[in-house]
Amino acid sequence: MNKELNVPKPVYPWTTLQSPFAGMLNAEETIWYDQDYQFLSKDAMAKYKKMRLIDVGPFMIPATTEKARILHATRFAIYMTVTDDYVELLPVKEIAAFRDRIFEVMMGDTPRPEEKGILRQMQTNRKEWIALGMPDFWLERMAKNYKYRFVNDGIMEESPYKISKDIPPIPLFHLIRANSIGMIPFVDLICPTTGFALPDYIYKHTVMQRIIMLQSIIVALQNDFATIGKELAIESEIFNIITLLQHHHKISFDEACTEGMRIHDEFVDEFVTLSNHLPDFSPYQKETEEFIFYIKQMISGLNDWYYKSGTKRYLPDGFAVPPNGKGETMDRIDIKHV
Repeated sequence: MNKELNVPKPVYPWTTLQSPFAGMLNAEETIWYDQDYQFLSKDAMAKYKKMRLIDVGPFMIPATTEKARILHATRFAIYMTVTDDYVELLPVKEIAAFRDRIFEVMMGDTPRPEEKGILRQMQTNRKEWIALGMPDFWLERMAKNYKYRFVNDGIMEESPYKISKDIPPIPLFHLIRANSIGMIPFVDLICPTTGFALPDYIYKHTVMQRIIMLQSIIVALQNDFATIGKELAIESEIFNIITLLQHHHKISFDEACTEGMRIHDEFVDEFVTLSNHLPDFSPYQKETEEFIFYIKQMISGLNDWYYKSGTKRYLPDGFAVPPNGKGETMDRIDIKHV
């Protein structure tokens, strides 16, 4: 490989709004870490405080002008990321036990004093969602999506590959990554943000489910391009479209980037086509269209977060190493995003 590799940035065919809350929630973030994330090592805690995860919410949900309707999303973004980082290399049985306890708390159980503080963050999130008008059927939808789609079908399916270093086929990779990236439950956050819980008959419609899945696949691919520098330096990080394309097709890094972006853009085209041809969801057509608008902002807003927020998460030694991980085991290759 060359000393410097060029990696393309995704581009999206819609305007991305700018949130007034970006860079304004630092005080809340510090309190949350200091109170409820003491189970992390001092080194991991210091790294998380430099990641700017608090700005994921403002970047991904830029349309809201009420602080309460953005704080719930920033809280979620932090504990979802920490969950993924913390358990990704644990034995599957340990992940399953944590998954089940998370579900109980998200469904209303009270964390015990001796349990990890991250569960208190989840409990607080539930209270925020109730205060923002979310009904029981939505709370159950969120809890199930977090348990089954994010942890069970995502992290727990991805973890054995990371431990064994086996290479998944690309169609399976897309499905696992769409779940492990956490965007399926993150899309649910649109509802408390707008104050409208999308009814089940709309949420579960085939077209809506495909749109949500496409959003997750697109964001996962977007993440692969943004984080490739870190992942090339970590031996266990094989879940990246660029490295998988190189392996399966025996092509160069540059060719894999080109092919990966072509795949990404095809998914974006499908997403736009379906978004422009929604079924008749009367009497909630306007609310459904707003839901799709928020999904678009999530996609392009997160893309902006990678390059504009100042996050240190993907810089050398900026990632919090999981308990069973080794961190960066190979020399960094300079990456230029173009």
